[in-house]
Formats: sequence, structure tokens, C-alpha cells
Amino acid sequence: MKSSKILALGALMLGASQFAHANLVTNGDFETGDFTGWTLFGNTGFTGVASGNGVGGSYGAYFGAVGTAGGIYQQTLATVAGATYTFSFDLANDGGTFNSVDVQFDGASVLSGTNLNGFGFTPNSYSVIASTASTTISFAFQQDPAYYYLDNVSVVQSSVPDGGSTVALLGVGVLGVVALRRKLA
Repeated sequence: MKSSKILALGALMLGASQFAHANLVTNGDFETGDFTGWTLFGNTGFTGVASGNGVGGSYGAYFGAVGTAGGIYQQTLATVAGATYTFSFDLANDGGTFNSVDVQFDGASVLSGTNLNGFGFTPNSYSVIASTASTTISFAFQQDPAYYYLDNVSVVQSSVPDGGSTVALLGVGVLGVVALRRKLA
């Protein structure tokens, strides 16, 4: 009986920690076969989602805007101001000239470049801090003679802001486990 209560408490704590690390991005792998959850902006010519353009799954996004940039954004990621997040995605570039890319988290560029050489799918990962409770991520591309490819977009909370309460909460949790253990003894 005692061990089953401790096991149940452990499972509850593990479940809570897993929930806290869920991907906040809707359709970041484009497996809906379209841009569900995303808003297109700018020049969206030669932009879409297609089978075989991704890493892993069946679908990936492609961007080949000519003359001016265009792309996608998600504007309603529910974030915690001051919390740290891991912002990651897989990106490939055919490498034609002229090309440009600008990837932003919360209005700040995490990746920006012009006339990049071609490269296959490359994992990109950035540690970023949200400034508000609603954060935007965006991807802007121009690729006059070819394409950029995007897949596996993810934003996962990796830490909470420390306003001095983190240590206090940890202490309360430890005291709770000690009290439960004494009660079960």
C-alpha cells in the first residue's frame, strides 16, 4: 500500500514535468499537409507544403519567393515572460543566388543571412527568453532561383523565470515528500 502511493506520486510528478516540456508550436512538422496553425505573409509565390520535402514524417514546407521576401509566422505561442525556451527547426537551402533568410523569436533575429551556400537539412537550436505571455515566431525567405525547406519547428520551455520563488517551491515540495513519507511509515 505504501509503495503504491509513492509510485502514484512519482508518476504524477513525472507526468507534470512532461507536460511542462510540450512543443508550443502548432503543426511545426507540417504533417497536416498545409500551413494549418501558420499565417503566410509577404511574397508567397512558390511557397507551400509538399510530401517528401521534410525530415522524418511525410511533409515539409518550401519557400521560393522571387524578388521580395515572404514567409510564415505563428503569433500566439503562450509563453511565460522571463522563461527560457529552446527554439529549434530543421532548415535546408538549395543555394542559388540571390537568397536570404531571417528567423525571429519574439521580434529578435536568431538566424539571418544573405546568399548562403547550399546545405542539406541542418538542425538549428537556440536558447531564447520570452519577454511577454504571447510570443511570435517567424520565418522569412527569398530564394530567387531555388528553394529553402523547413521542418520540425519546435518551441519548448526549458526553464522558468527565477523570482526567488523557485527555491521556496522546491523546499515546499521536499517538505511535502518528507511529510508523506512519515505518514506512510
